[in-house]
Amino acid sequence: MRLPLLPPLIALTLIMSAAPATAAGGPMGTRSTIVVAPDGSGHYSTVQDAVNAVPAGNRRPVTILVRKGTYKQQVVIPADKPHISLVGDTGDPRDVVLTFDAAAATPRPDGSGPYGTSGSASYVISAPDFTARNLTFQNSYDEAANGASQAVAVRTTGDRQVYDNVRFLGNQDTLYANTDSATTVARQYFHDCYVEGDVDFIFGRATAVFDDCVIKALTRGSPDNNGYVTAASTEVANPYGFLIHRSLLTSDAPARTYHLGRPWPAGGSTTARGQVLIRESWLGQQFKDAPWTDMSGLNWREARLSEYRNHGPGAGVNADRPQLDPGTAAAFTPQRYLAGSDGWNPVRRHHPAPDEPAPSRLGREVLPRDDGWAAATTGTTGGSAARPENVHVVSTKAQLVAALGNPADNTPRIIYVKGAIDADTDASGATLTCDDYAVDGYSLPAYLAAYDPAVWGRTSVPSGPLEDARRASYARMAQHVTVTIGSNVTLIGLGRNAALKSFGLRVTNADNVIVRNLTITDTSDCFPQWDPTDGADGNWNASFDNIEISGSTHVWLDHNTLNDGDNPDSGQPRYFGRPFQVHDGLLDVVRASNYVTLSWNHLSDHDKVSLIGNTDTESRYGEGDKLKVTLHHNYFQGLGQRTPRVRFGQVHLYNNYYTGGDAYSYSIGVGFGSRVYAESNAFEGIPAAKVISVLNGAAITARDNLVDRRPADLVAAYNAANGAALGSDAGWTPALHTKIHPPQALRALVPAGAGAGRLR
Repeated sequence: MRLPLLPPLIALTLIMSAAPATAAGGPMGTRSTIVVAPDGSGHYSTVQDAVNAVPAGNRRPVTILVRKGTYKQQVVIPADKPHISLVGDTGDPRDVVLTFDAAAATPRPDGSGPYGTSGSASYVISAPDFTARNLTFQNSYDEAANGASQAVAVRTTGDRQVYDNVRFLGNQDTLYANTDSATTVARQYFHDCYVEGDVDFIFGRATAVFDDCVIKALTRGSPDNNGYVTAASTEVANPYGFLIHRSLLTSDAPARTYHLGRPWPAGGSTTARGQVLIRESWLGQQFKDAPWTDMSGLNWREARLSEYRNHGPGAGVNADRPQLDPGTAAAFTPQRYLAGSDGWNPVRRHHPAPDEPAPSRLGREVLPRDDGWAAATTGTTGGSAARPENVHVVSTKAQLVAALGNPADNTPRIIYVKGAIDADTDASGATLTCDDYAVDGYSLPAYLAAYDPAVWGRTSVPSGPLEDARRASYARMAQHVTVTIGSNVTLIGLGRNAALKSFGLRVTNADNVIVRNLTITDTSDCFPQWDPTDGADGNWNASFDNIEISGSTHVWLDHNTLNDGDNPDSGQPRYFGRPFQVHDGLLDVVRASNYVTLSWNHLSDHDKVSLIGNTDTESRYGEGDKLKVTLHHNYFQGLGQRTPRVRFGQVHLYNNYYTGGDAYSYSIGVGFGSRVYAESNAFEGIPAAKVISVLNGAAITARDNLVDRRPADLVAAYNAANGAALGSDAGWTPALHTKIHPPQALRALVPAGAGAGRLR
């Protein structure tokens, strides 16, 4: 459609009002949002020009929205331009990179000498009431090519500054959190941030809180000293320097080669006594047992360097690691650090209310120290080290598959599941049925007719065109409903209603995986196989597990609910006189998996529940010293058998609560080569003689267990009922475990705490 011509004056007015301002440093007028774009499509093409457009003495909020791109320029945001928000427009901090490449020794282009440490900063931010969000600050000085040197990404001196979902990248002296003088205080709040570097890469005399952040110490290739995280120069009159709170401190350096920090007497100050508190944070194994050290003649013990309730393989308590007591710690919270005399509290804007999910906190949580076999060696941290851009919230199957990505990609990732996701849906969300997966002419009536024992017999497994069609149909379904979790991943449900329906989750050949707070339900097989040779009467065998851990190490499954949903096998028909079983296991740990902890899960209304090891042939997967698994505080409700069935592994069962059901067969299967240590468990509605089933095993340690609220010797009960001589010593004693509750407490404790929806 052709538009009518406008009078020249009106047309000119419209063009001028629509066009972006292009003159560098031009007047801002009444604009509250300034757009920066490298291609000229915004108001300005550089951040400095946008800052220059904000008038001195500004009194109202101004947002500088920076479009995707890399901007190489030194930028100064001066103290007389408050109330600026610098925001990346995509929400992904990787998309907007603000960088420069000067180091302290780099000559200035005007010939006035080297930049110096302060002058090397890519960004100098002196404005008060400043906010940065969803972007990256970087100093891109090339240490490998030019040698180690101080090279600051950001120097901050303003008060009441907030940095949210921001990355700070560099090597030595990455983040200079400072004040404009030794007699002033500047408060700065870093939330959901990522900071990396090697030497003193968080330093200065500001009052700075790092909350829910990832702090990565980069290796310098040293076998004994790779660097220092902090170098605080807090003035002695200021009680608050740096607080690292509920964060993750990680590294790619060798174990025990990094310091948490050293006190910096800036400029030879005689009144600087650095204050650093690291509290309730996870520390990697790279941190030294004596993590604080001296600097420039200042003894670290004369400063104020301490910890409180940290965890992880790098945490510890000894004479070289001062710890706060709870009373003192109450005065060193994020709010107390930042309140000042005006009561400033940016923390409440970023932390959810108590009844809301706290994704940044839950996703960053790691397996506690000593919490079962998954705490062995390196511990289990999942995706807790994920950069902000590798944290995903998914609510559809397509989003889940995309977030999981290539299982061979070891990049740390946190994936939050929001709501219920059904695998049996197509790209448009329409429900798929078994008929949609069937190929090559498969149908159940035709399969039943072809392999009816009256026709096929009972001496050989099915073969031929219909069996081939069944296999092809199963393969098509498997490709659609199974998802594989790779290494360094945390998969976690948000709130009470996160669920994966009809999915088969596979943790295959992976290391360091956490799955928590999910209901995983009805992993049913549309195409079970009839095997007339399985047992005396034959059996239908399905092939999907809700979760299968195969060939993997350091896996923690916690607070999940696993069941068959509204499609239990008990509701299926019988064919050839046998139940048409469409479900396999709920949770199997197989093929030489190792270092696994299964805690506070609720498993219910299922027959064959959990295998630990799937062959009696040790040489097949080399499982003789593998399959080390801990199960504790799980609620096994109304299950048939295999809770668990164990081959080979050193398996510790403690504080689990079992209730019987109509299809109950046994609880603990003592299989070939197994070494089960079962203590302080409680069984109700289950005969003591049926708790154990011996399946080519020789011994089990069973102590302090209850049956129907009374102490029971499970081994003696089994032997008496079966005329057997099962041994009572598994040959080892567990050392890795959390608090072991008295079994009398489990009847109330475990059902109230196990399963999905409990983590807040």
